[in-house]
Amino acid sequence: MAAFTVAEGTRAHRGLRWGSALLGAAVLILLPLLTGSVATIESFTQIAAYSVAILGLGLLTGHCGQISLGHSAFVGIGGYTTVILVADHGWPYLATIPVAVVLCLAAGALVGIPALRIRGLYLATVTLAVAALFPVLIDKFPSFTGGPNGKFAPQEMTAPDWFFIDPYTQTGPPTDHYYVVVAVAALMFLIARNLVRSRTGRAMHAVRDAPLSAAAAGIRVARVKIFAFAVSAAFAGVAGSLLVIQVPAVSDSRFDLYLSIFLLVALIAGGSASIAGAIPGAIVFVVLRTYIADWAQSLNLLSGRPDGGQIVGIASGALLIAFVFLLPGGVIDGLGRLRRRIVEIVPRAPRDWERHRFTAPPQPVQPALREG
Repeated sequence: MAAFTVAEGTRAHRGLRWGSALLGAAVLILLPLLTGSVATIESFTQIAAYSVAILGLGLLTGHCGQISLGHSAFVGIGGYTTVILVADHGWPYLATIPVAVVLCLAAGALVGIPALRIRGLYLATVTLAVAALFPVLIDKFPSFTGGPNGKFAPQEMTAPDWFFIDPYTQTGPPTDHYYVVVAVAALMFLIARNLVRSRTGRAMHAVRDAPLSAAAAGIRVARVKIFAFAVSAAFAGVAGSLLVIQVPAVSDSRFDLYLSIFLLVALIAGGSASIAGAIPGAIVFVVLRTYIADWAQSLNLLSGRPDGGQIVGIASGALLIAFVFLLPGGVIDGLGRLRRRIVEIVPRAPRDWERHRFTAPPQPVQPALREG
């Protein structure tokens, strides 16, 4: 039994939702001010950026039922688009994000075309080939992409004049990057929430649960699948641009096949069918890619071994198995069960006029006509 019970749609329920949202916004705003470590602020910025990529993968896999192992290529397209436009053409950083969205929309739609004929492991193989092919294409055009040496932007991004942070204050580039990345990520989460609750989102859920029944109900399954791939790739492109805003450098090793695998692990850890699950998934991602990798590298340096990637791979596999057996719904599902032990949201009892809203009014009895 829960300690408190709140009826859905009541003033208490709305107050609980708005209070949670305001508390989360306050934490995000005050987070870089409460810590003085630059490395910690940069870790929070990475979490916000990677959460957008995991969110896009969740829209495709968790809400539409399509498998993708090629998300690193779309993240790389967004990152390279930002660096090329900033370094070679002098564009502002934020102005490159719409261009990355358009390019990734087109690339995602092209990759989604094979999903009309194949599914399951065969579709995963096609998307895996996309992730493996992207670094090869990057190295084939060194004059445009920088090749194996990578490409760098000549200057860091500062907060624009219209932003709520004064660019002339002593906040520093890491703090500016954090607020810009968090603002864009919050906008992407709002777009994803509205998309899932829209008619298109319900069509995606129908295609995920029963594609044949969805087609019989009049849903254009092919169009929904291509749309899911395109939108998912667009979210990944935004994440790539946000990563370049934090660190204005790209290379083929930054968007390799391991990135796609880690994104899938983070999606399962956070919760594949939840919008909010992208946040704990990103936390798991950054912990695996940063802290555990640094710890493994330090151990290898002490022991004289050159590489620490094996420890990160073992930790990722063990974590994936643990979440599949212990928390199949991810971290967000476990937090939901914990919340239901404290506060339970129950459906509101319908009022009298709502109970009889769809009941036809009684028809007056017509008097019988006498014959003769």
